[in-house]
Amino acid sequence: MYQPQYTITDTLLARISEAERLRTKMQTTPVQVAWLERIRLESLVRRAHFSTAIEGNPLTLPEVEALASAKQVEVTDRAKREVLNYLAALRWIARQPENTPVTETAVLRLHRIIMTGLLEPRLVGAYKVSANVIMSAGQVVYRPPGPQAATPGTRALVAWLEGPGQSTHPIVASACAHYEIARLHPFRDGNGRVARALATWVLYHRGFDTQHLFAVDQYFKEDHEGYYQALQRVHKKEDGDLTSWLEYVALAVLETLSRTYQRIEQLALPPSTRKLSLTRQQERLLVELQGKRGMTVEELQRLLGVERVQVYRVLRPLVRKRVLEKSTTRPVVYRLAPRA
Repeated sequence: MYQPQYTITDTLLARISEAERLRTKMQTTPVQVAWLERIRLESLVRRAHFSTAIEGNPLTLPEVEALASAKQVEVTDRAKREVLNYLAALRWIARQPENTPVTETAVLRLHRIIMTGLLEPRLVGAYKVSANVIMSAGQVVYRPPGPQAATPGTRALVAWLEGPGQSTHPIVASACAHYEIARLHPFRDGNGRVARALATWVLYHRGFDTQHLFAVDQYFKEDHEGYYQALQRVHKKEDGDLTSWLEYVALAVLETLSRTYQRIEQLALPPSTRKLSLTRQQERLLVELQGKRGMTVEELQRLLGVERVQVYRVLRPLVRKRVLEKSTTRPVVYRLAPRA
């Protein structure tokens, strides 16, 4: 029976409490539905990009964004397949009802979606049949349990998630699932991606990220060495105690939530816009103005591809509702109005 070992330290508790506070603020910030859809898409793209990049995928963030929008990208077939598969896995997770149980069958399906076309068919969605090792710089850094541990280990994990683990905080449960799949390495390949996808699903399944608004994988990629060291520390120095790993994941979630909340704050609209229904052109304009000092009418014409008179029709209600302000200098520049 799987029973993770860890201690709820003051550090872990503080990080989880702060993450909960930020999550609540994100859920109550008045953001237009159109903005939420954009943030969800950005999160999807970042999850796929950074999780596959951890494993060495060479695609850039704009290339992954293009693939997510069904655009053609001139890259190798394998690199494209890795990203498209991971996007498919994340979309599959997003379609699952919140209360859908995490099962062994679901974990195997995640592997099948992630590794189709990347492994020989008999190994896709199936446990490993021979030993595997983790290499770094030509040296073995970790020897996972053999193939005989893959089936019972995975079953024990999902039994804990749907049983005793139900009473644990979503961040803790997600981190435990992430580590245990990484420890078992139950598949011939794709274990890291499955571990991170499963961790994402647990956060959603437990109601912590029901809107799919943040991508913890970005933190793991940016702290690549720290991420692997945090995983290795558990079995190398701490005899299976997950406390330091849980603290690390809680920090990753907290930092990611903080970035996402800053983004949502930027997109939050003032009370005067409550009855304003944004057109697609207005949405595009507001997105483009994020982080800019302003744009002239001529620049907005080129952006929107419309006549000058149509630009003013787009701008007028946004200025009237104090979403935008225009400069008193020449040439006139339109920019996002500061929020009170």
